[in-house]
Amino acid sequence: MKKKQKTKNISLKKKIAYFIAYLSLFLAIFGMIDYYAYDILNPWFFISVSFISAFFATVLHFKSHSKSQIDVIEKEIEEIL
Repeated sequence: MKKKQKTKNISLKKKIAYFIAYLSLFLAIFGMIDYYAYDILNPWFFISVSFISAFFATVLHFKSHSKSQIDVIEKEIEEIL
């Protein structure tokens, strides 16, 4: 028999803070790529890819339960919210 893994409830405020941290990271990265792409691709493509990447990064961060530098950024964003 498998033991049930205890999951702790994570507040919505913390989830939003992680999403904002990852979104700002991906927007900065894809913004630089868009700048050097010389308008070959539409900027909305990079914005939508940033949102999708930030969503998946947030989900994977909560599934992995690992500590990283993004936790420090999240704490600062959570204090602002």
